[in-house]
Amino acid sequence: MVLYGYGVDAVAEALRECDPRYVPVDRVAPEPGQVPVLRCPHGADADAVREAAPGVAWLVVGLYRPGVDVEHARDPLLSLNASKVDPGMAARAIDQPDLEIWYEVINPIRVTTVDGRPAADDYSNIAIIVPDGHRMVAHAVRAGGAVPQCLPGGADQVLPSHDLWALARLGKTEVCRACTARHG
Repeated sequence: MVLYGYGVDAVAEALRECDPRYVPVDRVAPEPGQVPVLRCPHGADADAVREAAPGVAWLVVGLYRPGVDVEHARDPLLSLNASKVDPGMAARAIDQPDLEIWYEVINPIRVTTVDGRPAADDYSNIAIIVPDGHRMVAHAVRAGGAVPQCLPGGADQVLPSHDLWALARLGKTEVCRACTARHG
């Protein structure tokens, strides 16, 4: 794994705390069963690591902060805003990149026209109705996986996404207790 950008040392340490198989190193020389975590200041350095060891399937993660100029690597698997995620949350996102969110929408928002006619070109006759009790609950799903068992069969609306489960707590969306117990 290659981390580059802002706060790489803290995220590398959080990865080690998340799972001791992650080992911060200065060069590729892990013991069997370990995942080396290389730390680079810039994306070009991450690209150089990949070029030096093309036989390795590198997971490249960029950590950035708005307003801080960071040169990006080619095709990082993840790019995380370090001003919004702490090192522990970044580590969980890196450790579970295939765990995505399906949103259960309770009392969905409705859009209608105020006059019963088709929407006007300028949308002046559109009304957005947010019913009492409107909320969303995040459920964890493996990428390409089946509907989570904890998702109610009669849910009003379900929205599959590619949002990372580890980042579900960033917004005001509730998280499913059963999914949290299963996946952290």
